[in-house]
Amino acid sequence: MENFYLYIFILICFIIAVSYWNTYATSKYALVESFNSDKQSFVLLGDSILKNDAYVSDGKSVENLLVERTNGKTTCLAIDHSKIVDIYSQIDKIPDNLNSNLTTVFLSAGGNDILTHYVDQGNDSTDTSILGTMFGAYKKLIKSIQKKLPNTNIVLLDIYYPDNMTYKQYHSIINEWNKMVYEYAGKNGLSVLKISGVLTQPDDFSFGMEPSAIGSRKLVDTILSNY
Repeated sequence: MENFYLYIFILICFIIAVSYWNTYATSKYALVESFNSDKQSFVLLGDSILKNDAYVSDGKSVENLLVERTNGKTTCLAIDHSKIVDIYSQIDKIPDNLNSNLTTVFLSAGGNDILTHYVDQGNDSTDTSILGTMFGAYKKLIKSIQKKLPNTNIVLLDIYYPDNMTYKQYHSIINEWNKMVYEYAGKNGLSVLKISGVLTQPDDFSFGMEPSAIGSRKLVDTILSNY
């Protein structure tokens, strides 16, 4: 009987050990499957959609999560409040060794230009004529990225629709901008990350319009699942 209890104890220990190993192996395999740091690098350009550390607690930003989950193979040059014209200085800082077909560049631009014109300057939200000029500047920016990094993959981000009374009146403007992004990308062989379909719930946002910790995780999960 004494040996019987010893066998039971050993069996229990064996089951616990196997269970722990399976859990560890599965999680490790999933991490490797989601991102191969030997083959891929990410570059983040643009505004607070990709540089939202000021709006979340430490370690919860898009940049923090991507750097962690890509084993440091993410270079974030995006800066909060950046407009299209500001992103040229970010392009200048991209290391030359990232000009590779194993590098994916994510560009978030245009949102602050729209906010400045319609919200800060108080222009008529029914007049969308300015969008053509803005989008012309946006296309020139993309061509500058392609000139600097001709071998990389470029992914354009659309603009989400904040579920906030302050910004709901601008949804039609955002919709028109996004249509231009989709059309341009389709004609020029570029990918679009439609964050408008990823960040859709109130808790996806901080201060009504910036990606929250929850929004950051959703965005990072989407990036790693698709690129």
